[in-house]
Amino acid sequence: MSLFKARDWWSTILGEKEEFDQGCLCVADVDNSGSGQDKIIVGSYMGYLRIFNPHSVKPGDGVQPEDLLFEVQLREPILQVEVGKFVSGTEGLHLAVLHCRKLCVYAVSGTLGNVEHGNQYQIKLMYEHNLQRTACNMTYGPFGGVKGRDLICIQSMDGMLMLFEQESYAFGRFLPGFLLPGPLTYNSRTDSFITVSSCRQVESYKYQVLAFATDADERQEPEQQKLSSGKRLAVDWILNIGEQALDICVVSFNQAVSSVFVLGERNFFCLKDNGQIRFMKKLDYSPSCFIPYCSVKEGTINTLIGNHGKMLNVYQDVTLKWATQLPHIPVSVKVANLQQVREKLAGQGDQV
Repeated sequence: MSLFKARDWWSTILGEKEEFDQGCLCVADVDNSGSGQDKIIVGSYMGYLRIFNPHSVKPGDGVQPEDLLFEVQLREPILQVEVGKFVSGTEGLHLAVLHCRKLCVYAVSGTLGNVEHGNQYQIKLMYEHNLQRTACNMTYGPFGGVKGRDLICIQSMDGMLMLFEQESYAFGRFLPGFLLPGPLTYNSRTDSFITVSSCRQVESYKYQVLAFATDADERQEPEQQKLSSGKRLAVDWILNIGEQALDICVVSFNQAVSSVFVLGERNFFCLKDNGQIRFMKKLDYSPSCFIPYCSVKEGTINTLIGNHGKMLNVYQDVTLKWATQLPHIPVSVKVANLQQVREKLAGQGDQV
């Protein structure tokens, strides 16, 4: 129990009895406004997609209607939302929405309003991919070192990685020894996909190895794979962490060493790009979500970890720097660049 309680700068209630998971939250300048202010994108299992542009409110005041830029109920549950350069021919940001059997990419745009009700926002479907397998999660990045665009990798419930080069399906590969899907992320420094298997191992697979491995249109027996064209999928490195992982995050900041963070059930790990442990921290609580972010101290990385005891802890490497009580159990946590928050903090001097 902390003596401190988190003070809301902005908050809102999302519908009634809606359910969310780790992939439900994303922050980015999704409408390409150029202001540098992130928008908050939220998707729920009920199929609701909402985009917020938060503004600070005084204590006791409710959320302003103009804070909700857009709301729509899609036909299927939303598993994950991400923002990146997903459309060919442009480097503008687009919104990718992952459903159980479909991937949709939208353009979000706003038009200036002529009356006091403000601007109007809409989404336009740029393209969609119907999936042959039930999706679990996805990651994105400049696979293979491509410039000016992001590709998407979707992990299915039966262990297949499906690669999409924007509007086109590229290839699919089965992960070896797969039983249950785990968290998935992409490391652009090593051009690798990192996941945690049901063997409780962190595993890294090179994109080039995936690209030249045996095609996975159909799952084959080991004897048949030896006779097939291409190579069997080989892992780049493995680290046994001895527990299931809740999330993985790859970070790279100017003043800190590039790292791979893994949040386990009772520990969180900081790894080097080659899988060696840089440090680890044993947790005395059950974590629910985390996000590493840039530290003001050179050579260190801060990490926010939420837990099922309604607490949010702030670590600098392995040192607990702050703990605060939340009014609820956090499902997902992100760090955003909100214009008014930055202006407010800048007006308070150097110490925050």
